[in-house]
Amino acid sequence: MTEEQEPEPPHSDHAVHTAPAEPHPIKKNLWQRWMAWSGSFLIISILAHVILLGGATLLVVQVVQSRKDKMKFTAPPPSPAGMVEHKVKPSKKAAAAPAISKRITSTAVNASIALPAMEMNATGPDVMASVMSGLGSAGLGSGAAGGAAGMASMPLAGLTAFGFKGVTTQEGLVGHIYDLKQTADGKPTDIKNDGTLKDPHLLDKITDRWKKGDEYWAIWANQSKLGRREYLLNQSTLAHAAVLNELLSKNWDESVLKRYYQSKDPMTAFQFLIPVTSTAEALRAFGVQKEIKPGHFLVHYKGFVKGPKDGEFRFRVETYGRMDLIRFNDENVYGTSGNPLLNMKNFQFKNTDLPSAKKWSTKGYSAGKWFRVEAGRRYPMEVLMEADDSSFCACVMIEERYPEKPYPKRYLEELYPQDGPLYRYPVFALMKGLPIPKYDKSAITRQTPPSDYPKERVPSWRPTESIPETLPEPIVFPGTK
Repeated sequence: MTEEQEPEPPHSDHAVHTAPAEPHPIKKNLWQRWMAWSGSFLIISILAHVILLGGATLLVVQVVQSRKDKMKFTAPPPSPAGMVEHKVKPSKKAAAAPAISKRITSTAVNASIALPAMEMNATGPDVMASVMSGLGSAGLGSGAAGGAAGMASMPLAGLTAFGFKGVTTQEGLVGHIYDLKQTADGKPTDIKNDGTLKDPHLLDKITDRWKKGDEYWAIWANQSKLGRREYLLNQSTLAHAAVLNELLSKNWDESVLKRYYQSKDPMTAFQFLIPVTSTAEALRAFGVQKEIKPGHFLVHYKGFVKGPKDGEFRFRVETYGRMDLIRFNDENVYGTSGNPLLNMKNFQFKNTDLPSAKKWSTKGYSAGKWFRVEAGRRYPMEVLMEADDSSFCACVMIEERYPEKPYPKRYLEELYPQDGPLYRYPVFALMKGLPIPKYDKSAITRQTPPSDYPKERVPSWRPTESIPETLPEPIVFPGTK
């Protein structure tokens, strides 16, 4: 070793450990990187979900609130005056029924009613359209007491004075026509539409129509006065009466009626306001004018009603037909008939509160038997009607024995005060809101006796009402099953 060379520093472990080491980065794979920042991702994910859910909540609340604002119902603007009322103008004018010579009603339920023959030429649908005029939809949506609502769902085209034609959701009195001229399978019976008298020309020699009418009714309806003259009546008249007597003697056994031809489609009635119309119109209303001809047919309604409240009631009926009978809770409660051959012993009710038949020339609507009902109780009910040779009429009202307010007097009493008190009664109905034809005072005042009407009878002349004057609100016995 020479002097010029410096000695090599000795090796030292301290130098090795204290000297700064040069960094050497370690390379990490994908999994190692994911594991390194997964904790931070969880926090970010939670924050993102909170933000998204909060935004969605605000969006839903905003949409629902906007829809609520849109769904608020407001009343529509009032319709123009010209669109409120819909009137049907008939294509043909129905012939007006001739005036009846004398207004005859009876408080004696088994009284013989004598009416002159009527010529009813108005048999087309225009008659019913005029009768039911004003039956707009406004009166059909009110529903009935005791849950009989929903009448508005019924099409008005099916509504007639004899009831509703078609399927209904309401419970009413279901009616059929039975033709005594045909058997159940459509074969002819011994009852024919051949009048009343055995000799149809028996009265041809009498030229005065009023005297002829008197003699006819003396033979037919007033037999008790002039002696029974059944030998002058034909077989059809006698056989017809025999069917009715059998039906009544068997407590309205429907098997008697089922022997005869029955209308296929029923009619559901919710009230009975049948104006003076033709027998052909009844057939048309039931839709059987092609298979059943006028004469010798019965109309039978049957169903169940509920008592509206506790109390006593009786039926008041104005009719110009041959027969109207009502059975309530399996009891005969009303009956009137002009058929002297009909056994009416089970309809002879004593109404001591009614005026004497000798005292009043016009006694108002004939009355039935008082009967008691309980609120909500279910009662069976039947109505049997028969037209005379040409006309049909049955307006059924009901009187409460102890009404909250006295019944008001009728317009006819103002014209004929000598007849005694005449009152307006509510219509018997199974549903509230049904239309009631308007009472026409002008039609009453226009009716006067014909020019050839016997002068001695003029003081007893009374006009005929096609629809009686009733109270505006009916007494509702809700229909039920």
